[in-house]
Amino acid sequence: MKKAICLLAIASLVLSFSIASASSLTFGNSEYSVVYSSGITWDSARQAAESTGGHLVTVTSAEESNFLRNTLLKNQEKAYWLGAYQTGDENRQNPTGNWNWVTGEDWSFTDWSNVEPNNAGNIDEMHLSADSRYGFQWNDEGAAISRMINGYVVEKNLDPAPTPLPAAVWLLGAGLVGVFGLRKKFAKQ
Repeated sequence: MKKAICLLAIASLVLSFSIASASSLTFGNSEYSVVYSSGITWDSARQAAESTGGHLVTVTSAEESNFLRNTLLKNQEKAYWLGAYQTGDENRQNPTGNWNWVTGEDWSFTDWSNVEPNNAGNIDEMHLSADSRYGFQWNDEGAAISRMINGYVVEKNLDPAPTPLPAAVWLLGAGLVGVFGLRKKFAKQ
């Protein structure tokens, strides 16, 4: 009985690891995941992404945009929140101005759909999504569009890990220190 429970626990662990790793992809120095949460607000998506140690994705190059479109969002439907917001356009007269990334990175690359941004319906659309209606190019979105939101994309920066020294090198070093220590001890006698 204990053996069966142990095997079940191991199988569950392996399955949960493979599900988690299958839902994220790596590009450059970041890991990306799509989180499905129909109708979630941009603010809630931002908080949820940050609670996992990441942030809503910031798309700062054509290569990154193509990666998201052609891999992570490929075959998806509806729209997914991205990590940008607009400030200072309360009168809805400048839909292209004052966009910011949640990370503070420079706003130097855009991938707007050819009909976006537009503050459609004279609504203050101040958040960014990648929308399947536009081949996952960008769309400025407002709260009224929640029926179109299918989730959000999380980006986690991968810090380059230091290259670990193999245990054999550590053992060799410890052995050499010991040998030289003994040699000095016997040389003094």
